Amino acid sequence: MGKRVVVKLGGSVLRGPGDFRKVAEIAKREFEDGHEVLLVVSAMKGHTDQLIEMAREVGASEEMLDSIAGMGEVLSARLMAAALNSLGAPSVAIDPSSPRWPVITNEKFGDADPDLPKTCGAAISHIEPLLGKTVPVVCGYLGKTRDGRITTLGRGGSDTTAVTLARCLNADEVVLVKDSKGIMTADPKLVEGAHQIREIKAEDALMMSLGGARVLHHKALRYLAPAVRMRVVSVDEGRFTRGGTIVHGHIPDLHVDIHARPVSMVTLLTNGGPPPIRGGDGVLSVSTLDRAVIMYVDGDAEETVRELHSLVEGGKAKAITVRKGVAMIRLWGAAIEEIPGVIHKIAEPLAAMGINILGLQTVHNRIAVFVDWKDRERAADELRAILG
Repeated sequence: MGKRVVVKLGGSVLRGPGDFRKVAEIAKREFEDGHEVLLVVSAMKGHTDQLIEMAREVGASEEMLDSIAGMGEVLSARLMAAALNSLGAPSVAIDPSSPRWPVITNEKFGDADPDLPKTCGAAISHIEPLLGKTVPVVCGYLGKTRDGRITTLGRGGSDTTAVTLARCLNADEVVLVKDSKGIMTADPKLVEGAHQIREIKAEDALMMSLGGARVLHHKALRYLAPAVRMRVVSVDEGRFTRGGTIVHGHIPDLHVDIHARPVSMVTLLTNGGPPPIRGGDGVLSVSTLDRAVIMYVDGDAEETVRELHSLVEGGKAKAITVRKGVAMIRLWGAAIEEIPGVIHKIAEPLAAMGINILGLQTVHNRIAVFVDWKDRERAADELRAILG
């Protein structure tokens, strides 16, 4: 039985007419094998930047800028549909001028967000009936407001288009076709021994994206549905439905939880220089600044304190202290990085409630807040209320 797949083709694999024909041959093969294939295309490499530069030079407004910036995707969609039809695979290009256009957004020109209910309604009405009968080609990156004005979805917008349509159409997979071998352990341009990751959790992929990995965009992961598998493949593999890196799971918008047990805050005062950081069993997180290392340890930390005291005895540290009865509240999700001033939003209301923040850590889309154990429930409830 064939799969329903939404395939996104980035500008890095669409550099010229030969690339369109190469990709069309793969899409035809998948279509003839019984898969329901929907293609989402970006502009050819470099076209969007050229269009934006010209639009800004002539003084286009933000709204007009979006209309101009998306012309590269319109060209790509028509070229791809033409290539497919020339190979004998029925295809239709769908751009914002088409009555079948599915992606409806808010009015945030330059970085619009899809309106999921309206987009899903349009996709089910206009795109789903075509699947299996033809290979529809939809412009990535673009959207339309409810009153018909063109928007763009920001950086990584074509990824967002593909993931959103896969969610709306209940696809088996959303496939991101790149010029690399999927998601790698490191940038192969920097690390000679970098190799492909076969499988990765969505939350780990999100942290890699936020940390600078350019193979997929963090905004797109916000729209990944739990039932839709993501696959990142190289165009050189010659297929869309196998190989590459599989991304499992999804990212909730916001999740707040309390670590089940009290933790201990262990502070190691060093003698200067690089702090001797030690991890180990029970260490939940570590912070370091200047001559202090703070470790948050699950439980009473007595064993950790005894082990670390060897650094004092060896002259590498001055002293060690421990504070018990600390609560660790974790906040994480795709929406975290989209909240301006998120640290202020956390700190101010807790201070107004008389709750002292003993420590705070951030790693991309994750935040850990440490408070007294007795204050944990009040603090967590307040954080859910202000960030939910």
